[in-house]
Amino acid sequence: MIKLIASDLDGTLIPEGTQEIEEGFMEVLEEILDRGYLFYAASGRQYANMYRMFERYAGRMGFVCENGALAMEQGEQQYILEIPREKAMEIAEDILKIQEADLCLSGVRACYICPRTEWFREELLHVVKNDCVIFREFSEIQDQIIKISMYVYDFVKNIERIQTFFQKKYGDYADFVYGGNSWLDMIPKGFGKGVALQTVMKQKGIVPEELMVFGDNQNDISMLKLTPNSYAMAHAKPDVQAHAGHICASVTSFLKDFMKNC
Repeated sequence: MIKLIASDLDGTLIPEGTQEIEEGFMEVLEEILDRGYLFYAASGRQYANMYRMFERYAGRMGFVCENGALAMEQGEQQYILEIPREKAMEIAEDILKIQEADLCLSGVRACYICPRTEWFREELLHVVKNDCVIFREFSEIQDQIIKISMYVYDFVKNIERIQTFFQKKYGDYADFVYGGNSWLDMIPKGFGKGVALQTVMKQKGIVPEELMVFGDNQNDISMLKLTPNSYAMAHAKPDVQAHAGHICASVTSFLKDFMKNC
């Protein structure tokens, strides 16, 4: 019997290229919670951003944030993975050297950016609506760094070269995976959304057969592999679908049918 449902956001619950959860999902979420299921939003987004998105239900659900570097429930940390500061700064400096990318360092309190373009500044502050701090020197950042990511301009043209560079240089320490919407995310080896979700499951006494997950991108693979009840979106690339037990066209539609039949 399913006890915990977890879903990625961008490209899964939020259609690619938009900032709004697909229509009808919040009504389904309310029914899921009313019927006693646990629900976790699992995203590369920061906690503050996700909390605002689900504010009406935030006290009744959980959050796996920053690609699994942080798990939160009712304002309490369930899990955190900090990137050693020296390693974080080394990778960040390499990102700043790439003209086709903009850097985002995620901390517990905010995300830290030094925008290359005004568009990027506006995107994070007013479109994505992150809690952001603009910095000039790394010494200004007095926070734990839990995620490193980069926005890649002209993604299709530049992503293979940029991903290959970082994978070759830092591949022993981390993987650099597609995060959706032209983002490339760094995830330390052996970690990710799946590890954070496993921690939550252990705390709550939930086994893999009692978990259902949804995702669409490379940063979802670690949680898709946790359970036979895993669903990759129909538009997901083959390397993502290969790790899922099933294919799904719409999380909202699927969960509506699931709730009718259980």
